[in-house]
Amino acid sequence: MSRQLAFYQWICRRLQRDEPFSGQPSADLDSLRTVLKPCDVLLVAGHSNVDRTFKVIGDSRFARAVLYVGRLHDVADPALRALLGDYTPCEPDTQLVIDARLERGLIVEPLSALEGRQIRVCRAQGLSDNEAQDVLRYAISRIGAGGSQSWAALALLTLMPWRWLPLRWRINLFRRWAGELARALTGTVVADAFSFVQFPVLPLVKEDGSGSRLLRLQPRAITAADFDHSPYFEIIKAPFQLTEIPKGMDAVPWKGNQGALAPERQRHLSLVEPSSGNQG
Repeated sequence: MSRQLAFYQWICRRLQRDEPFSGQPSADLDSLRTVLKPCDVLLVAGHSNVDRTFKVIGDSRFARAVLYVGRLHDVADPALRALLGDYTPCEPDTQLVIDARLERGLIVEPLSALEGRQIRVCRAQGLSDNEAQDVLRYAISRIGAGGSQSWAALALLTLMPWRWLPLRWRINLFRRWAGELARALTGTVVADAFSFVQFPVLPLVKEDGSGSRLLRLQPRAITAADFDHSPYFEIIKAPFQLTEIPKGMDAVPWKGNQGALAPERQRHLSLVEPSSGNQG
């Protein structure tokens, strides 16, 4: 390994190193596993330097968009299933996502890699099964995109004073200057996969003149906020569990509407029943 490559990877590891965070609770992946469907878009709020930069650029709580693939049997094409198995050897019931890393570009990895993150689920409304398979096919075909060294991407993310720029400038500059790696990191490839089946992320606009027609807004780079605000994606907030009372908060007995607790009780029941059955 050359010194230049080793130095590049060292910088990437430091920029992507997650830091301890005691604010908003992270998603409960055990509960989330039962909610997810193939082609769900997961908005992830990490706490690394890169994630914080993307939050500032998009003026959002979330840093990047990740595509949920599902288990291997959720992919209908046998060739694509084999390709996923080559990228990430895993058990048949392992749930997979397509994410991106500075040093590797677009990758496929287990859902468990998002442990400890805050997550919001965006689900495309009215997407057919065939369209969902085409979205997965496009996204899987792009694995590895942005995988070559990109000092320009590192400079864009670390040297630009994003926090001091007006929001409009941040978005415009990022969309103009973002290269393949930066676009893969934010989730632009995920948006491209939906565009592949003519499913928009940003609203459609109608053009008047010789005849009205619909145009899809398709910026050069997409941020997590674009999925979060899209009218074409249903927002599903990820369930979470607190293991202790956060600092600065008090805990008092619940005396409100008992019906509000029904989903929470059902979720706990679904988590307890499998373990009870195994013990029996």
